[in-house]
Amino acid sequence: MALVLRDYQLVLKEKILNHWRDGVKNVLAVMPTGGGKTKTFSSIVIDLAINNLFGHSYPTAICVHRKELVAQISLTLAEEGVSHNIIAPGPVIKGIIAAQRMQLGRQFYDYNAPITVLSVDTLNSRIRKHQDWAKKIRLWVTDEAAHLLRENKWGRAVSYFPHAIGLGVTATPERLDKRGLGSHADGVFDVMVQGPPTRWMIEQGHLCPYKIVIPQSDYKYYLGESKGDSDYSKEAMAVASLKSHIVGDVVENYVKFAIKKQAIVFASDINAGHRMEKKFLDHGIKAKLLTGDTEDSTRLKTLFDYRRKELQVLINIDLFDEGLDVPGIECVIMARPTKSLGKFLQMVGRGLRPIKGKPFLILIDHVGNVGEHGLPDSSRKWTLNRIAKRKQKVNLIRICKNTECNAPFDRLLSKCPYCGMEDEPASRGSGGGRISPSMVDGDLVMIDPDTLRELEANIHLEQPADLAQRVSLAAGPIAAKRAMSNQRERIETQKQLAEVVAEWAGKARDKNLTDRMIHKKFYLKFENTIWEILGKPRAEMLDYMERIKEDMKWD
Repeated sequence: MALVLRDYQLVLKEKILNHWRDGVKNVLAVMPTGGGKTKTFSSIVIDLAINNLFGHSYPTAICVHRKELVAQISLTLAEEGVSHNIIAPGPVIKGIIAAQRMQLGRQFYDYNAPITVLSVDTLNSRIRKHQDWAKKIRLWVTDEAAHLLRENKWGRAVSYFPHAIGLGVTATPERLDKRGLGSHADGVFDVMVQGPPTRWMIEQGHLCPYKIVIPQSDYKYYLGESKGDSDYSKEAMAVASLKSHIVGDVVENYVKFAIKKQAIVFASDINAGHRMEKKFLDHGIKAKLLTGDTEDSTRLKTLFDYRRKELQVLINIDLFDEGLDVPGIECVIMARPTKSLGKFLQMVGRGLRPIKGKPFLILIDHVGNVGEHGLPDSSRKWTLNRIAKRKQKVNLIRICKNTECNAPFDRLLSKCPYCGMEDEPASRGSGGGRISPSMVDGDLVMIDPDTLRELEANIHLEQPADLAQRVSLAAGPIAAKRAMSNQRERIETQKQLAEVVAEWAGKARDKNLTDRMIHKKFYLKFENTIWEILGKPRAEMLDYMERIKEDMKWD
């Protein structure tokens, strides 16, 4: 028994298996929303728990944090003919069994099966009942793994499996609180493996293209700023929704840009959601609001009606922003702001799955999320480390200053591609001030001559013999010999890095980018100019070499 995977899914699967073969305990796998994470980890689970890939059965626990996801993964396994146990509230289990019988003609629930799909909350509340079972588990898998820290409920849940290896999957391994998912930081994962980025997935047709609409809105005026590392408060969002024109704007712009399209609206609060629902219905548009308090039977019926296109607009309050696959979405409407990059990408990802007759996703952003986080397919660097508390320039875009246009576009460009309005700072050296790379996104044309000379000087490394002579005078011949050897290695690494950069630039030139644009693109991706990285210490140059090589795999 085996699932048929796409080539890139097979590559990711093999990377995960190889880490386990090498003795790594817990692996974090990253792949964009819509890339097939559930299918990929289901294939791994079947191979280890049923096909005995590692020589014997690995009883497996698949841990999720929402009952909708328990049902979704259960049905994925059932569609492959895989019987499995379920640990969840009784009504949820009954509903899943009923859905299996309705869709597949029989149930696949088996208490004694080697694979168990479970709710984290249920396991935590009933662990005494399941302790003996938990000790027999040899593999745990958790979806939406960015939640998992050692000290929270997800971490407690997987800690009940002391004899198991672990796999976490996520599209966005970054937390708003900046804590790291690595076992050396705040999480449990020892290594991270990555699938292809969103841009590559779109170019290959595995995800669909998108078009962004950013209408004029007064919502942010009433919202204010969030505090510290937290997201906008529910109270602040509710006030902004009430005082602003966002309810009318959402309906008006759906009619203007996406009428008759299957749309999902991310609303900020229940009051605003109800008002949007009424406004859509008043316009003759079939819409339905779902919240965490909506009864299970109503949720299931609503999703069923949406799939059959008997419902055009699905409004939700923090319900479908992660994990759940709602097929058929042609338009994503953001009426809920977020400081979380992960939440933003998850919301967009709901609509990036390609379907027949859908040339592109329409993304309507009323609340400034695109300006906050950048384009959905921007290049992003993920890490298991804690994240420095600073905005990552690489994720930023420009919003056209022409209020009649107001379009988002790649920060690589110096003018709006839609209306032609110039959008760049004053020319270099104007006013006699110094212009640094960070002020102009690494645009060498805009940087003043003195700064350019300093950047260029960084790459001229001191000759090993000269360095040794200086060190000998200060610290003696042994230190001088070591310094000479280190400097030779640094110079050799610089040569290798320069060759990799040249290859990267050549690929960019093949895409008809000018030298000016190439330098800007490099800075936006790697947060340093080419000259700056060529003057870094050897360890940092080696790190940049790997990052640039990884970028070239998918660019």
